[in-house]
Amino acid sequence: MAKPIIDVSQFNGTVAWERVKEQIDGAIIRCGYGGDIASQDDTQYVRNANECARLGIPFGVYLFSYARNAQEARGEADHVLRLVKGRKLSLPIYYDLEHSDYVGDLSAQVYAQIADAFCQRIEEAGGFVGIYANLYYWQTKLMNVNGYTRWLAQWSDAPTYDKEFKLWQYTNAGTIAGSSERTDLSKWYDDFLTMAQNHNDFSDDPVVTPPQKTKYKVGDTVHFSRLYTSSTATEAVTNIAIHEGVITKVIAEARNPYLINDGSGWVNDAAITEGKPTPEPSLRYHIGDVVHFHALYTSSTSSEPIKDILVTSGTITKVISDARNPYLINNGTGWVNDSVIDANDTASIKVNDQVKVKSGAKDYNGTALAPFVYQNVYQVMEVNGNRAVIGKNNQVTAAINVNQLIKV
Repeated sequence: MAKPIIDVSQFNGTVAWERVKEQIDGAIIRCGYGGDIASQDDTQYVRNANECARLGIPFGVYLFSYARNAQEARGEADHVLRLVKGRKLSLPIYYDLEHSDYVGDLSAQVYAQIADAFCQRIEEAGGFVGIYANLYYWQTKLMNVNGYTRWLAQWSDAPTYDKEFKLWQYTNAGTIAGSSERTDLSKWYDDFLTMAQNHNDFSDDPVVTPPQKTKYKVGDTVHFSRLYTSSTATEAVTNIAIHEGVITKVIAEARNPYLINDGSGWVNDAAITEGKPTPEPSLRYHIGDVVHFHALYTSSTSSEPIKDILVTSGTITKVISDARNPYLINNGTGWVNDSVIDANDTASIKVNDQVKVKSGAKDYNGTALAPFVYQNVYQVMEVNGNRAVIGKNNQVTAAINVNQLIKV
C-alpha cells in the first residue's frame, strides 16, 4: 500500500528520520527560499538531505520563490543548483509559487515567464523539475505553465483540479511519528517515484550520457500509436483518444523526448507512426531588428499567445531558429513569431508617415547615427526611390534607406 510523501523545512524542527523512514515513501525537502544567498538556505536542509541519503529515503527538494521577474527566477534556480551540487536526488526539484507580502499577486503572464525561466535553467543543468502551487494559483495564475510535472496543494478530501498532476498535498496537519506535530502529507500517483531516475544526478562525478539526436523538433506534427505519462516512463498507455498532435517540447536525452500538445503525453520515435519534420525555417528577422507585434508568447515553445499586451514594439535580442516563437523581445518582454509581427511593407512608406529607425541602422551614406535617433518617432519628409528623409518639426534629422524604417 502506498505511503505518503512528506515535505519538510526548518519549521519541522529536527526530524527523527530513522523513525520517519518506515512511515513514508519519500520526502521533498526545502533547500531554501529566494535568490542565491547563503543566509536564505534552509537551516535544516543539509542535515535532512544527508539523513535521507544515509537511510536510502527517496528525496527531492523545493525552493520557495520570491521572484518578481524571469531574471530573479533564474537566480533562484542557481540557488537550488548550488545546494544540490554533489548530491543525487531520486525525486523532482520543485518550484514553490505562492502569494507572499514581498511578491504580491503577479499576473498570469509574469508567472509563466518566471516558471519557464526557473524550470529551463534547472533542465539545462540536467534536472527534472516541477511546479508546486495551490488550486487557486493553478486555475488563475499558472494556466499557461505546461511541460513540467505538477504538485497540487489542495487540503480536502479529494482533488478537483482538472489537469494532470503526480503529487497531491492533501493536508498540512498530518501526523508522522518523529516529525513535528503538524506535517504536510502528499499522495503520489503513477510513476512519481521513478520519473526522475535518469535526472537530478548532481554528484561530483556523474555518469554523462551523450544526448541522443532527435528526429523531430518543436512545432512538428506527428501521428502516434501510444503515449507515455512522462519523459522517463517505460510503460506506454495504448488506450488513447488522440493519435495526432504537435510537439511542444523536446528533451533530447530522455527516453520519451517529445511532449505532445503541452501536456497530452510524451512519445518517442518508436511510438511515432507518421511524421514529417518541418524544414528549418528561413528567418525573416534577426537580432537588433525593431519589430511591431500584436501578441506575445511567454516562452519560445508556448502555443497560446497573450493578446492583451501593453508593449507592442521592441528589439529582437535573441533568436532560436527552430523554435515555435523564435524571437525574444527586449531580453525578456516576451517571445514572438512571424505570425504576430505586423509586417512592414517598406514600399508603402510615403511622405508624412510616422516612422522609427531600426536599431543599429546607419544613414543613407553609411554614417553611424546618434543613439537617441533609435528612440524617437519621426515624420517622413521626402521619399525618392529607397531614400527617405526623416525629421521632426520640419527639421531634417537624416536620410535613411526605407528598409531601415518601421511605420508606427
